[in-house]
Amino acid sequence: MSGHDPLALAEWQRIRHYAVPQRMIAECAAARQRGDQRAAWAAGRIDVSEAAAALVPHLAPDLLRWHLPRALGGHTTLAVDRTYVLVPAGAVFDPEAVVPVLEAVPSMFGSQRLSVGTADWAQLDPSEVSLLPAHLWDARHADELRAAIGGSADRAPGFTAAGEQLPVEMLGTGDDPAARAERVRLSPTIAGAFAEAGFVLGDDPSVLWPGYDDDATLRTVDPIRLIGQVRLLARGFGLTTSVLWTAYSQFLQFDVDGDYVLVTWQSVAGRYSAAERKLPRLDPELARYQVDLDLVRGARITPAGLHPMVREALFPGASGLPTEPAAGLASQAPVSAGLAPATAPVPPAGPVPAPAASSGPTAAADSGPMAAAGPAPAAVGHVRVRCRGHWHEVGVRLGRLDLHGHTDAERQRERAMSAFGGTVSGCFAAEQTWHGAPGRLPRRLRAHREDLWQLMIHGGTRTVFELLDAGMNPHLRDSRGRTLMHRARAFDHVRLLPRLIAEGLDVNARDKEGSTPLYLAVIHRWPADLIIALIDAGADPHLPNQYDMSVLDHCEDYLDYLEDLDPDFESAIAYLRKRSP
Repeated sequence: MSGHDPLALAEWQRIRHYAVPQRMIAECAAARQRGDQRAAWAAGRIDVSEAAAALVPHLAPDLLRWHLPRALGGHTTLAVDRTYVLVPAGAVFDPEAVVPVLEAVPSMFGSQRLSVGTADWAQLDPSEVSLLPAHLWDARHADELRAAIGGSADRAPGFTAAGEQLPVEMLGTGDDPAARAERVRLSPTIAGAFAEAGFVLGDDPSVLWPGYDDDATLRTVDPIRLIGQVRLLARGFGLTTSVLWTAYSQFLQFDVDGDYVLVTWQSVAGRYSAAERKLPRLDPELARYQVDLDLVRGARITPAGLHPMVREALFPGASGLPTEPAAGLASQAPVSAGLAPATAPVPPAGPVPAPAASSGPTAAADSGPMAAAGPAPAAVGHVRVRCRGHWHEVGVRLGRLDLHGHTDAERQRERAMSAFGGTVSGCFAAEQTWHGAPGRLPRRLRAHREDLWQLMIHGGTRTVFELLDAGMNPHLRDSRGRTLMHRARAFDHVRLLPRLIAEGLDVNARDKEGSTPLYLAVIHRWPADLIIALIDAGADPHLPNQYDMSVLDHCEDYLDYLEDLDPDFESAIAYLRKRSP
């Protein structure tokens, strides 16, 4: 009944581990319990306008983040370039209504901070917005998730109330809603699944529909969840016709008449400007089978590892379970398990500062009931590296490596050899790759690096400061050789950039493609104030990348021919040129 291949489940397991940190969940819950919704929004890294706050006063940012679509493709970050309308429970909007709107993050590599505002429904294009029903974001209605996916009063499809899997022979055998949802999932054909879910098919359900039965999009879509989305559009907005695109020219069309929902398979092949492209569009990512059930079924997560509100919705009989530590500064289970030494931990390289309380710009962010639960060291241990025919242990802690299997004289000799173009191997090759040179790293070192970056991406600027205060290597690079300076867009650069400069980061550091932070900032059109800050910090626009393209070359060869540039961005480019001799 999984409907997901192992690689897809592994990706979602990683998302669940990192994307909504346990500390965020705990702080949001504590703020809600105190009745301080603004504090909950701050903890959940979401900005809510005054107008939107009046429409969604019970918005739970941690619950929202849990359910929002993800970029996927190896990324744990949020899906980009989307507009969501938050639909309060039972709401009916007239054409002139003002609706709460969530704009998706602009880049999968940028900040994961969210923002909710308002918009006139009449000004929105229904073919370009997605609806978020209340159970995906309203703390008061989180329990309605179970009914939305076809669950019964006491259990989710495929499980008992306590979260135990039903035996295969019992699936779909009852007459309760959950059994019906199980029959939907077990249907041998897509058409049969839609018919079981309550759709009226415009085609013969005995025929493979839509002519083939291996459509990747439709195989992950839950017809029960989908029919709820179709009815939400009709009931809440009066939009009785909607579509679900499965390919560029193929789609399902839904027509609602009361409780009657007709579905027909259609194609606009050869008609690139077809009127159907402007019909209200349903988002397959928001109508997919509940991935948390597949993760539990595949033993990739336990009910205790789910968001508490999601766990209580899916498994009402498991509500007394303690929450397992998920991703967070004090929870490094998958990485620590790989790095933890069999005996005593290996000391880190060089002096590592003791964890210190954040000060200055981070103080306000760290205040509150959970402030004491600051960062614990990500991992302390060692990794075995093959070196000169022997296995050496390389110490690792918070991005710092210690080649303690070699003397100072050996280190000096190997580094001199590298400086003169010689080839290094073993521990020294791993050290070079760790600092951005081409090459392969041991799997456990890659896992440690990935762990730190994921914590920072989803924990935000506050987490970066805490890790730096705890002794993290400020020169840490990611798999593409990029430093925190290269990824400044993902954080509050006004606060972070001075700290990175004080830590000695090179504003002209190059990644594996030879790109500097300024080059990335210009080609990806980062915020104007960040571009100006990099220039003021000494960023050199003349430095070429591996394709012999500099920032100034990009401006002359590309930007000068564009007419739709943001005025602030144009001002930043003018400032760059003025400062460049």
